[in-house]
Amino acid sequence: MISNKTYIGLFALFTLVYFRGLFSVVYGIDGSIYASISKTIFETNNWLELYLKGNDYLDKPPLHFWLSATSFKLFGVNSFAYKFPSFLFTILGAFSTYKLGKLLYSKEIGKLSALLFYSCFAIILINQDVRTDTILVGIVVYSIWQLIAYLKTEKYIHLIIGFIGIGLAMLTKGPIGLMVPVLALGTHFIIKKEWKNIFKWQWILGIVIIAIVLFPMVWGLYHQFDLQPTNYFTLSSGMEGTGTSGLKFYFWDQSFGRLTGGNKEWNNHSSKLFFTHTYLWSFLPWSILGIAGLFKQLKNSFKNIKTSEFYLVGAIILPFIAFSMSQFHLPHYIYVFFPFWMILTAKYIAEMNFNSFYSNILNKTQGVLSILFIGVSVLVVGYIFPDNASVNWVVIIVFSFLILYYILKRKGMWQMVVSSSLGILLIAFVFNFQFIPQITKYDGFSQAALFSKTLNVNNIYSNSEKSFIFDLHSNKTVILKGLEELKELQNNNNYVFIESKDLKFLQDNYSVKKVYTFKHYPITNIRLPFLNPKTRKNTMEEVCLVEI
Repeated sequence: MISNKTYIGLFALFTLVYFRGLFSVVYGIDGSIYASISKTIFETNNWLELYLKGNDYLDKPPLHFWLSATSFKLFGVNSFAYKFPSFLFTILGAFSTYKLGKLLYSKEIGKLSALLFYSCFAIILINQDVRTDTILVGIVVYSIWQLIAYLKTEKYIHLIIGFIGIGLAMLTKGPIGLMVPVLALGTHFIIKKEWKNIFKWQWILGIVIIAIVLFPMVWGLYHQFDLQPTNYFTLSSGMEGTGTSGLKFYFWDQSFGRLTGGNKEWNNHSSKLFFTHTYLWSFLPWSILGIAGLFKQLKNSFKNIKTSEFYLVGAIILPFIAFSMSQFHLPHYIYVFFPFWMILTAKYIAEMNFNSFYSNILNKTQGVLSILFIGVSVLVVGYIFPDNASVNWVVIIVFSFLILYYILKRKGMWQMVVSSSLGILLIAFVFNFQFIPQITKYDGFSQAALFSKTLNVNNIYSNSEKSFIFDLHSNKTVILKGLEELKELQNNNNYVFIESKDLKFLQDNYSVKKVYTFKHYPITNIRLPFLNPKTRKNTMEEVCLVEI
């Protein structure tokens, strides 16, 4: 097994990389919206009703916003404060994965599971581009660990804490926070024919606990929407309108409406294989081993039903099928069951016979994958974004030698795990220390917001809802107005944030004093022409900060 020094060293290095990502600027429409809502809570101290630019907000549950608003109070309004609570839940997720793996199998499998979770590319990614799923992943695996611990020990503390966790998961992203634990436990109970566990009266206590946890949110939704059906609401997806029940939206539309495609706005017509290829890149570097581990678990479990557990299979396969058959697909939807897949992957690795032909092939495949990671890192730092990369080159060279050293050592489980971990660690390092800092320079919205802090600004106006990022990165909150409405302004030092296509209208109708332009590319949707330095300039648009 991996030595404690190597194990702790890998965790420390990954933590360093994670921490660098916390200080990168928030970018993209989702992060901008969530940060804006959190800032509104921070400024108004209204925790029960959510608002986005003065409109009632009806989309995501409030826990993510509550945590970020609390962090703003502690650390100020900045990118680190926005992301930090989510990182804490990643730590919780890694610890809970360890405890669940240990509870179901062994301490060694638990330790390996935690390392696989912490080194998974999907987890690294959602700590950079923070969404509600970052919190959801940690809470769900924590809840299932506690409930299984209750079933094994019958200690009520595990039952209570487990259902508090489910309530918090539902406060993070709705009924999906309950669905995964129910599928995990329900699958095990049905296959094992544990009918007494299905009909335990203690589950009623659990429902009461969930209701208590959800009560503040339910109270806020009822008073904000159900009692005031004429309130004009806004969703992150761009949907808006009036006359919607907040309670119906939360308990049905938000999750099951997307699964069934009941709302056309939530039907993005993706392929049913969308999550299959999402898994292949997001589960790196453990994707191939994860597939092998899942199939081996299925094969062995149904051969030995009496001695096998089915919690993990239930937490993976049924949600995967449900998401794949749904009418709305986004990559981060499936991350919620990755901790359970990590445990099965760790179990598979721990049981591998490295003298067998098949295991030897997998070992070599992992080695090739790590070498590819070196190649990708060199490509990013040497060609795609070579600026300010001198120190990063030193890290790449050192890690390349380490990776090759572990690949060339005699075959074995721990050498394969260490070389694969170092490979994805190198990718994570380049991602957070080079790639993200460079691409955010091309996010005109965040760059304009940061620049506005250097100006003597009275108010900032915009006709674009994409300007939410100003609320986090600027000393001012952008006021949404149509360009025609700016004629009402009387005071000086007013700035307008616009796309370049609107600049002529301002110049024709207002006294324009200064124009600051910023190159812009939608960096949450990167395409190859942008990555190629020779064609990057042609992919750029311009946004403007205009003093009128």
